[in-house]
Amino acid sequence: MGSPDDIPGSRSKRAIEGERALAIAIRTTHIGAMAILVGGHHVVGMEPSLRLWKVLTAVTGLALLLSEASHSRHWFYQVRGVVALAHVGVLALIPISFLAGRPAFAGAVLVAALVIGSIGSHLPKTIRKWSFRHGRIVD
Repeated sequence: MGSPDDIPGSRSKRAIEGERALAIAIRTTHIGAMAILVGGHHVVGMEPSLRLWKVLTAVTGLALLLSEASHSRHWFYQVRGVVALAHVGVLALIPISFLAGRPAFAGAVLVAALVIGSIGSHLPKTIRKWSFRHGRIVD
């Protein structure tokens, strides 16, 4: 019997391992950038010196969303997708807090996003893959 590399249209083990390594690198960079952004905000506020960390957090977050959403066509209505979108949605409160004249609220929003992201990333598979649309676990 041949290896998966011999089957037309199949993905090789090396390709899958490469994708996993890239996903881990993106997630690690996202966590590191967000840690610096959240910590930096609580030390110095929303200073221009945090701009790099804001951008890096946003870019790696978008990359994670695209990567995660590509794992299943059901992602958007599974718990994992809804939690990820809630994580992003909470961050939309930051510019709103500035427009409302409440910039101090931004720190609480960053912490809320951190908590939502952390919880969503560590839910058991049976919860993460539960579909609101189907009312059961769906791959």
